[in-house]
Amino acid sequence: MWQLVINTSHKHLSLGLLKNNHFVDGFHDEAFKTQSELILPRLKHLLETHHLTPMDIHQVYIGLGPGSYTGVRIGLTVVKTLSLVNSMEVYTFTSFDFFLPLESGTVLLDARSSRAYVGIKSNSKWTFQGILTLDEVKERLIGPYFQDAHLIDKKAKEVALSEMCENIIHHSQRCNDVHALEPLYIKAI
Repeated sequence: MWQLVINTSHKHLSLGLLKNNHFVDGFHDEAFKTQSELILPRLKHLLETHHLTPMDIHQVYIGLGPGSYTGVRIGLTVVKTLSLVNSMEVYTFTSFDFFLPLESGTVLLDARSSRAYVGIKSNSKWTFQGILTLDEVKERLIGPYFQDAHLIDKKAKEVALSEMCENIIHHSQRCNDVHALEPLYIKAI
């Protein structure tokens, strides 16, 4: 069974191709403000490299954010279009689950204006998911740190695309109505 993972919620365009829950190939390219231009050529290349068409994909996993609202909408548009030509199963996941495949740590995603989308996980449980100022983030940290840790002068732990994709298979929810999907938008309180 072929599976496709798409995450466009951050500055990277992440596409992962899996077969029976095992990573086969993918792209994790920096694509800040160019995701709309790159996603279709990268997806086409990925499928053609493995002699596949969209009809061969049985399941697609799509990131809903938080992160770049426009970026998430790009990924959602691709998934909604694919679902029109193929009756694939669609699953959703959060950016936090995608970027933090470990039991504990902190995901930081730049929310601009000295703020960050923050996910804090301890012992495999999310203890916080929201938006904080960078000063508030420093008070709550649990290492290791993922993605935009430079915002608080920390070094981010690198995670392989294969690990992120294989992890997300187990941390996603089935979507029954793909056309009702919307980006996960977190506002500051």
